[in-house]
Amino acid sequence: MSNPQIRTAIMLTRFLCLISLVVATPAFGDEITLRGSLICNGACVPEPKTAKHNLVLFAIDGTPEVKADLDRILKESFPDRGLDADAAAKLLDQVSAKLKFFVDPESPALKDGKKNTGSGHYCMPAAAMAVTGEVREKDGKKWITARRMESAKLKYPERMLAPDKPFVTPDRVPITLKIDDKHTLTCVYIPPGKFLMGTPYYMWPYHVEEYPHPVKLTRGYYLAEIPVTQDLYEAVVGSNPSKVKGPELPVQNPTFADVDKFCNKLSERTGNVVRLPTSAEWEYAARVGTSNPPFGEKYQDQNSSGPDGFKAPLKVKSKKPNAWGLYDMASCWWEIMGDKAMYHVREGVTDPHYPPGTESARSQRTGRGIINDRWSMGTHEFITEKADYAGQKFRVLVEAEKK
Repeated sequence: MSNPQIRTAIMLTRFLCLISLVVATPAFGDEITLRGSLICNGACVPEPKTAKHNLVLFAIDGTPEVKADLDRILKESFPDRGLDADAAAKLLDQVSAKLKFFVDPESPALKDGKKNTGSGHYCMPAAAMAVTGEVREKDGKKWITARRMESAKLKYPERMLAPDKPFVTPDRVPITLKIDDKHTLTCVYIPPGKFLMGTPYYMWPYHVEEYPHPVKLTRGYYLAEIPVTQDLYEAVVGSNPSKVKGPELPVQNPTFADVDKFCNKLSERTGNVVRLPTSAEWEYAARVGTSNPPFGEKYQDQNSSGPDGFKAPLKVKSKKPNAWGLYDMASCWWEIMGDKAMYHVREGVTDPHYPPGTESARSQRTGRGIINDRWSMGTHEFITEKADYAGQKFRVLVEAEKK
């Protein structure tokens, strides 16, 4: 082939590629449908008081371009070994840069008072939505003028749904607390580390309380492999408040004062510091030290929810443990934390602990661990001693250093 023929072939190839690109890529102004997590912008920025509270969509599907962008981001930023804290933060930044679409507040779909603007409102939980409209770029941001907004089922990439694999194996053997001559409690060592706590806002479900932020835990600790059972609770406290009785079921709805009594008595009997875990210590252990997105689907083989909704979980150890040997972290009941109820901070923290100011039946604590189609492993709730829509249980933490 002569040089002119070669040049002609190259030009023709480039032209065909260009035509293909034009056909495949919707031009700004074309109506397209994007699917993803729809949330208020104030729920996913470090300074919500100064931010515009437009609705934003973190798109994961709907067009070949969106799928290609997400596939490329995962290929570049989601290692086979999983995400550590830094990698998870990088992934979050890339998804925000490439797949975050601001919904025009003047969109026809936002009529009837649904414009969700202003800075003094509550940012509602994310919704799984399909948004149809025209896309444009303005001020370095992608905008969509929404013509229709409909509920949708979201299918996240398999890489995001893969089981969590810990980066480190605990280097200490479990310890066994002797409660009395008949009862013992095994506690698993949890090594120190750093993780991105909370729920990435590209996920659904996502709640405004769960802002993702880096947390560093500088001290290892031991965490009970199971929630405290009714049998163990009676052996220490001498009573059983549970409505659904069973020696191998978690104790149900103990008062906060009696939880403290259980921990204090166990501390006296064993010579260890026994207490409730902080919310960060609990989530770090539940996610085995990783920062992978905590989709509820990943924990179904660990989920000890019983067949009767929120009525009662299964007996302890009915399902598989996580990779660090902890059972029943996912269930239909909240686990009571040592922290008061609060929104996640929006900055990095080290060894965070937020003890309740005043303990009473009305005081709020953080509850963790419910898994279903509306809650992920990153979910936390504000709970009081009165269980509203789910029972409450607890497990204990043993500090690695003795008194």
